[in-house]
Amino acid sequence: MYRTLLLPTDGSEAAERGLREGLDLAQALRAQVSLVYVLEPLRPNLLLGRETVPYYEQLLEDLRQEGLRALDRATRLAQERGVEFSAHLLEGRPAEVILRLAEDHDLVVMATHGRTGLDRLLLGSVTLEVVRKSPKPVLVVPYRRA
Repeated sequence: MYRTLLLPTDGSEAAERGLREGLDLAQALRAQVSLVYVLEPLRPNLLLGRETVPYYEQLLEDLRQEGLRALDRATRLAQERGVEFSAHLLEGRPAEVILRLAEDHDLVVMATHGRTGLDRLLLGSVTLEVVRKSPKPVLVVPYRRA
């Protein structure tokens, strides 16, 4: 039985759909939920680095604030449903962090943005990588913009 669910979010509409589905499932199962936003650090290079971009630190802070806003929305959804939860803002490569956290959960619930073709190839897919490598079951919630 699923007692602990991992619900990653990136703050997008698709992720919110996945959150809603995961929280509804958690409510029905009386499961505990871990809400997580993974902040992927900027990789300084010759064009984008602390010494070459005067607003580098502000950009990092803006990204952190975006993650906190996404977690705030997620926690409100969990509270509305009366689901027991914890919320975490973590740093790292999203798929790697999610896979590491999955080891301590019974089920991962996440959305897919429904990208195909060149978009998926260029942008990659965190969900796809998690599905392929997860040590635990992954429930994928599809999202297609109307």
